[in-house]
Amino acid sequence: MADTEPAKNGSAVPAEEEKKEDVSVEEKAPASLAPEDAEKEAVRQIEFYFNDSNLPFDKFLWTLTRKDPEGFVPIATLASFKRMQPIKDAIGLPKIAEVLRSSEFLEVSEDGERVKRRKPLVPVKDAFARSVYAKGFPEEHETLQQELEKFFAQFGKINSVRMRRDEKNKRKFKGSVFVEFAESEDMDKFLATAGAGEKKEGEEAAKSEGIKFGDEPLVIMSKDAYCNMKMAEKGIDPSAVNRGAKDKSRGPTKKFNAFREMELESRGGSSADGSSRKRKAEDDAETRKEQARENRKKPLEFEFLGCKLRTGEDEKISNVDDLNYSKGSVLSFTGAGEGGNYRDLKETLSTILPTSFVDFPNGAVEGAVGFEATVDDAKYTEIDNKNILVGGKPVQWSRVPEEREKQFYIDRANFRAGFLIRMREEKEAGTGGDHRGGRSFGGRGGRGGRGGGRGGRGGRGGGRGGGRGGHHHHQNKGGDGGATASSDQKPPQIVAAGDSNKKAKTEE
Repeated sequence: MADTEPAKNGSAVPAEEEKKEDVSVEEKAPASLAPEDAEKEAVRQIEFYFNDSNLPFDKFLWTLTRKDPEGFVPIATLASFKRMQPIKDAIGLPKIAEVLRSSEFLEVSEDGERVKRRKPLVPVKDAFARSVYAKGFPEEHETLQQELEKFFAQFGKINSVRMRRDEKNKRKFKGSVFVEFAESEDMDKFLATAGAGEKKEGEEAAKSEGIKFGDEPLVIMSKDAYCNMKMAEKGIDPSAVNRGAKDKSRGPTKKFNAFREMELESRGGSSADGSSRKRKAEDDAETRKEQARENRKKPLEFEFLGCKLRTGEDEKISNVDDLNYSKGSVLSFTGAGEGGNYRDLKETLSTILPTSFVDFPNGAVEGAVGFEATVDDAKYTEIDNKNILVGGKPVQWSRVPEEREKQFYIDRANFRAGFLIRMREEKEAGTGGDHRGGRSFGGRGGRGGRGGGRGGRGGRGGGRGGGRGGHHHHQNKGGDGGATASSDQKPPQIVAAGDSNKKAKTEE
């Protein structure tokens, strides 16, 4: 075992894999932990982040260590990873820093806010030789990663348990793992218990009756034997492969490797094809994105309907009592036919009283309308007597209860706050699109209309809307910066009922 390895059982999901939702499924720690269990788990988890099996191949975490002259990483950043969040909830950041001081592998800064590994990172030559392949595990569920770690820990000290995923569908678990033992002796005992030392051919022949996961016999062999088997299946001569050697004919590898980066730095920080500079630019961009994501919880002050609001750590408005709006300005309607068009409804109502928003998603049969001013009894009677048709059917109007009316405006203020927080994040990360007058024209760019797609843990670019298509159902007007919120940006509050091309109109 390398002297830089933490002497702990178990493993965890690498920090980089935790953040990349589009690359792998995030494994979650238990929903709640007892304080004493959380303390042990905090040390084990963060030791794993920095150990030789994870840090050299975790681009995000490695980049953070390079940003600090001494290699420290903020404990708050590590505690934001999903596997650490239940631990943070159980004991808090100060206690996490305190228990990390007990680790012989980690060093905590004097101020208790940062942590690093004590010994420099050096290549470990025998990690491959200390690894095994095991197959026969069930479909992935929320606690499978923890169950696997606990299962293999009974056979010796484990550096990592890597759940293997489908090459095409990165979220799909293949039912097999690579396990790196801390000691070769423990691995040898494990293989002997499984009977993997016997001469067998193929995975079926390698099934072990001596080691089962639940009632399922596992296919177990050394990682070397597994790789040789796969090369034989593909007609590759194993003797012609020098594992770990550079294959210049295949071009630069896509997988991150800190040792390769250090070698490039020692030669002046550049490679023949300029890939080092490209990786540095990518690392800098990822760091900016991470810092921008951390800043999301910082208070934001903005103007909405003529009053100044501010956000709290939950990214929602914290001074709800300061929200100012016209009381009695929201009416609800029911009985609409399928496919009613909110634009026609808005145009009809605007002839009576200017509207501020229409909450009426596609296919809905009921909705609500906000007006710029209070709807007095005379205006209410005029609207009610208008016999407005929506989807070919006359709708029935009613006043909205005071609490529900207030919630409408709170929801809209929170939506506005979220939009401005995203704009701030994109600007700080350098990934923002063209936000004109509160609208985002970043294009679709991937998921949910966010231009530039997602990268790392967030990496949102371009902003929402502007290229998504479809109808806008929630129209803001006046006092909130002119934001236009469509139904794909704000969860519908109305039950959908299908599609139709009928539009709202006034009965002749």
